[in-house]
Amino acid sequence: MPSTTLYLIRHGQVEKARPRSYHGQSDVPLSSLGRRQMDRLVEWAKSMELSAVYCSDLQRAQQGAEAVARECAIPLSVTPVLREKHFGRWEGLTYEEAEAQFPSEWREWLADPSEARPPAGETYREVESRVWPFVRRLVRDHAGRRILILAHGGVNRVILCRALGLTMRRVFGIEQDYACVNRLDCRTDGRWQVGLMNSAVPGDPLVTTGRPV
Repeated sequence: MPSTTLYLIRHGQVEKARPRSYHGQSDVPLSSLGRRQMDRLVEWAKSMELSAVYCSDLQRAQQGAEAVARECAIPLSVTPVLREKHFGRWEGLTYEEAEAQFPSEWREWLADPSEARPPAGETYREVESRVWPFVRRLVRDHAGRRILILAHGGVNRVILCRALGLTMRRVFGIEQDYACVNRLDCRTDGRWQVGLMNSAVPGDPLVTTGRPV
């Protein structure tokens, strides 16, 4: 049986009321650019022979996933398991405001983002504990096929860390731009290979080898 391919997408650009601020699980909408990015994603996805699409239940992820499912005529599953990391009382604050209002928690965040908890929020370890078992189940359920997950920057970083065998302390060593594409292959022996990471929005060349992404 061939490997199972997971296309991991970050949602498009959002309407950001304040620059350099935390959204987390706040349900902010896509910007006009973000909607265009998702339109390009749909055009790319139609040629990819996907078997299913999964997404967060936050509108910035769900909007693009609904369009992919509709245009590709494949099942869509919407789940809170794929929500962004919950930043608690930091949500809506700028980075500078979070540092000023919660200095000790901010220092812990810089020292070890995997274990630091914003007040009333989640650690990245907790994000990992809800997201990674879900991804493993999807791979089992869709063995040998191609699936798409449309989620968030923090969620994607956690999945990529696990696939690459990295500690969660390295979570910010992985960049995830708006509407980026990642391709992960889970081999039949259970090992993961990351073939594409933080690539351009579909509509730009994704590979130069002639091999489909």
